[in-house]
Amino acid sequence: MSGYRPKKRFDQNFLVDDGVIDRIVGLVAPRPGEDIVEIGPGRGALTGLLLTSGGCLSAVELDRDLARWLGDEFEDLEVINTDVLSFEWSDRFPSRYKLVGNLPYSITTPVIDRVVVNRDRIVSAVLMMQREVAARLTSSPGQKDWSPLAIFCQVHFDVDRAFDVPPDSFDPPPEVTSSVVKLTRRESIPLSHPRAFESRVRASFRQRRKQLVNNLVPQLTQDSTALRAELEQLGLPASVRAEEISLARFADLTRALVERGLLADA
Repeated sequence: MSGYRPKKRFDQNFLVDDGVIDRIVGLVAPRPGEDIVEIGPGRGALTGLLLTSGGCLSAVELDRDLARWLGDEFEDLEVINTDVLSFEWSDRFPSRYKLVGNLPYSITTPVIDRVVVNRDRIVSAVLMMQREVAARLTSSPGQKDWSPLAIFCQVHFDVDRAFDVPPDSFDPPPEVTSSVVKLTRRESIPLSHPRAFESRVRASFRQRRKQLVNNLVPQLTQDSTALRAELEQLGLPASVRAEEISLARFADLTRALVERGLLADA
């Protein structure tokens, strides 16, 4: 699209590196007849290649000028000219689909939250994001980036940090390095008390450097002695911090606390 100037208010950095574009399309692995949703198609760097696969492509683009151009440029493309966070995905995309997008950095976390909420319809998601967010999303217990974002995502998806993308792959170049992450839906890790699990995980990371007990008492439970006893039953020291606890251990501890009446199932 010649003559179009990126708009700062939309956080636009357009992908221009053909090698990166090809690698992203390869990760999406589009097939004829598949439903694909693209977030932030911009100048259509990925769009044209995705359409040649024979898939049914919908593109969500906030910029009205770009949305109009995309509709004119790609005959078989459904263009949705709105903010991707302004509508219920399940209403607009009722069938199973693959998701792909070069995400504006400012909306990366809320988009990932939406992916988790809509997980039963999402086959996979290939997302470009800031490298620091990718590090959080793909982190493991014991790492400084282990976080609720990683935990909630990894309950339902295999998460793979595919490759990094330097600033000069974009127009205009951002000030940071980006990463492409692929989320592949798999059978979810069983959670006996999902609402309590979510509230406990979030509370556990409220102040990262605090011990787990001090983050949960008195916000979620009043009985610090019983909480320490449950930690010991799971083979965890009373001084453990949230960043040291695995997803499975979080699930086990939540179940134990709810069943002993130390944590509400809500």
